[in-house]
Amino acid sequence: MLIPTLVAGLVASATPQVGEVAPDFTVQDTEGRSHTLSEMVAKGPVILAFFPKAFTGG
Repeated sequence: MLIPTLVAGLVASATPQVGEVAPDFTVQDTEGRSHTLSEMVAKGPVILAFFPKAFTGG
């Protein structure tokens, strides 16, 4: 019983909450170009959406 409780707690704490500031990160798009969050924010508002397990088999 303890293991599922610990796992649920870790998952809940890793889930971003509305209004939290996102950490700066860099990702590559499908064409190999890099995009950094802080650079995008400097240009104007950014909407950041999280899709848990999107496009995965899990």
